[in-house]
Amino acid sequence: MALEESLQDQDLLEENDGVSFVYEKDIAPYISDKVIDFQAGPQGGFSIKGADGDLGCDGCSYCG
Repeated sequence: MALEESLQDQDLLEENDGVSFVYEKDIAPYISDKVIDFQAGPQGGFSIKGADGDLGCDGCSYCG
């Protein structure tokens, strides 16, 4: 995950509860039905989990 200043042609933009998410169109099939969560604190950060609690994004090239 990264912060970007502008959208590119290959990007998709979605908004949920006032938070905007931008991701590449290529990974859209891999993040379908996933939950992106953020935990604050020293050990915090973003996590991506499946609706059933599994981790990652089904072995896409970004997560291995």
